[in-house]
Amino acid sequence: MLLPTLIIVALVFGLLLLARVGGAQRAQIQRLARYWPEALLVGVGLWMAMRGSLWAGLALSAGAFLISQLREGRSRPRPAPPPAGRDNAGDAEARALLGLAINATPADIRAAFRAKMAAAHPDRGGGHDQAARLVAARDRLLRR
Repeated sequence: MLLPTLIIVALVFGLLLLARVGGAQRAQIQRLARYWPEALLVGVGLWMAMRGSLWAGLALSAGAFLISQLREGRSRPRPAPPPAGRDNAGDAEARALLGLAINATPADIRAAFRAKMAAAHPDRGGGHDQAARLVAARDRLLRR
């Protein structure tokens, strides 16, 4: 008799909480509600571990971790590859600044950056603006 009463009280308090929170908080609660299978497995795993079945509790908790990792891997959006054959104007400007060809590898980009930065670094007589543009060009080309 006690367990059904506790469940009903918990549901009433949960509904009251949802009615009181604002839009941003409600969105966060809905995001967290997507992970109910993992939370349930961890809860049952903890309960089993407290009851003496340590290995079963660890197995359930490990299962919850695996489910969350699989879900995160599936839901992460993959960046779109750059369009083939088309060159972005910003990329062309960055390559021109570093003196690179269109088919430069990341190692080529880093080497050209080091060579140009040796002369343009503010500690070596260069300007902050030139050094910042070199850093931005390197980062842009390495991000592709």
